[in-house]
Amino acid sequence: MHHAHSSMTFASAPADRTPPFAGGWRGALDRRWHPMELASMIVGFVLFWPIGLAILGWKKWTGAPKSPRDGRSSTNFARDLGGDTGNSAFEAFKQAELERLEAERLKLHQAQADFGVYLERLKQARDREEFDRFMGERATDQSPRPAA
Repeated sequence: MHHAHSSMTFASAPADRTPPFAGGWRGALDRRWHPMELASMIVGFVLFWPIGLAILGWKKWTGAPKSPRDGRSSTNFARDLGGDTGNSAFEAFKQAELERLEAERLKLHQAQADFGVYLERLKQARDREEFDRFMGERATDQSPRPAA
């Protein structure tokens, strides 16, 4: 009996989980370990190395949640929404909304950059003030004292 499609696919996996062995072992480095998992793996290796190896394999196989550094951009809305619905009015609406959201994302990105510049100016002003205060205190400490 030959089946055209396998009933076991990873498309139904929750969005925050990674399919087993996705990305190879290198991907395991990006996954977050709970301290208890890490401690149990270390204890497992110390007591009997196959236990530690089993815990490591289990962690990889379960597809632990990936960290935010996984490189996936959440700003590509078009890719996340899938294909064409076949309804031109809806597709026009969807395209307009995607463009509006992208414009909002760019505005937020610019506001974040502007705020970073503002914080840097504040830091420089605070540093200058602290340095001037230091130099003022140093000058008064080193001023010649009258002989008594």
